[in-house]
Amino acid sequence: MEFYITGRHVELTDGIRDYAIKRLKKIESYFDFKENGELHIIISVEKYRHTAEANLMSKWHKFSAKVETKDMYSSIDMLEDKLMSQIKKHKDKLMKAEKGKNRKGDMVFENLSSMSDSKGEKHSEIVEEDLEASKPMNTEEAMDEIEMAKEKIMMFYNVDFNKMCIIRKRKDNKYGLTISKY
Repeated sequence: MEFYITGRHVELTDGIRDYAIKRLKKIESYFDFKENGELHIIISVEKYRHTAEANLMSKWHKFSAKVETKDMYSSIDMLEDKLMSQIKKHKDKLMKAEKGKNRKGDMVFENLSSMSDSKGEKHSEIVEEDLEASKPMNTEEAMDEIEMAKEKIMMFYNVDFNKMCIIRKRKDNKYGLTISKY
């Protein structure tokens, strides 16, 4: 991760620079900050107000925080706390979404292939597949989602038509949209 420190109305000493880097070095262990991260720290002093501001960017993530106290070192400490809480909150949100994707439905079908009805006829085997429910979206958003997804077909609630739709990416790189009748 690259660190850029700027001082406004204050001379940046080696002590402040080293302290800021030491405190904010922990952040690079999250997401892709170690390889692609840039941390811009802006330190400013106006009368008794010591402000520390940080803009953390990588290829996929962006965080920012600003803290104002009466002491520069405590501003840097609080800045680190704010950034860490934002990063952890975002990480928890991603983990919760990932956990929700992998969760199976409430219905469990066991040994359906061996079940038979009252006449002794065998039922066909049912293979359970995961269906990822998506948020309501319009057709353009669905095209963007399917472009990023590994599957080339997706069912979604279309807010343009207020109906369930299926969108698929065709072999000629065009999109097919099927709109429900009901």
